Amino acid sequence: MNGEPLPNEHGAPVRVIVPGVVGVRNVKWVGRVVASTEEAEGPWQRGLAYKGFSPMVKELQGIDVEKIPSMHELPVQSAIVSPKPGSTTELDDLEVRGFAWSGGGRGIVRVDVSIDEGKTWVTAELADGKDQGYNRAWAWTFWEASVPVPPELQGKEFTVLCRAVDSAYSTQPERPEPLWNLRGLNCNCWHRVPIRHAE
Repeated sequence: MNGEPLPNEHGAPVRVIVPGVVGVRNVKWVGRVVASTEEAEGPWQRGLAYKGFSPMVKELQGIDVEKIPSMHELPVQSAIVSPKPGSTTELDDLEVRGFAWSGGGRGIVRVDVSIDEGKTWVTAELADGKDQGYNRAWAWTFWEASVPVPPELQGKEFTVLCRAVDSAYSTQPERPEPLWNLRGLNCNCWHRVPIRHAE
């Protein structure tokens, strides 16, 4: 792992990696491999752990959880790593950096950044990870953008937003409410980082 022998906490001596599939399927401390025509027994596959529900489901009474398919791929998502929440900048151009990823090997084709609540967007420059093979994009794609701070936001607090678009042209939704669920899984709405501009 990262050019070093696999450490115990990450599954040494061997770990099964399933590219593009949620991490729960990447099994640590492999003891044996069994081929089966049925999903494995247990909370991770058949139980509540990785099941998606409608935002209207508030309790599981009357729901047969085993009949709901488990998640195997994650939706497109992105996050801002710089600037940090609550930070202050004095620059006229805000430097924003982050990463994006999508399930199923779908690559990232675009990341947009906004500082005016989504009224206008700046397209970020894709960096490491942008050249992964079609439908074989298993790693993060890093990105960066230089966003001019307009006069009306100078000296004020505002929120930096990002949204990613994958090779299927799926994009992140604006708000969590339409997809939030009992387990809080797959909530991939725009990432938001509040900052302050100091004149």
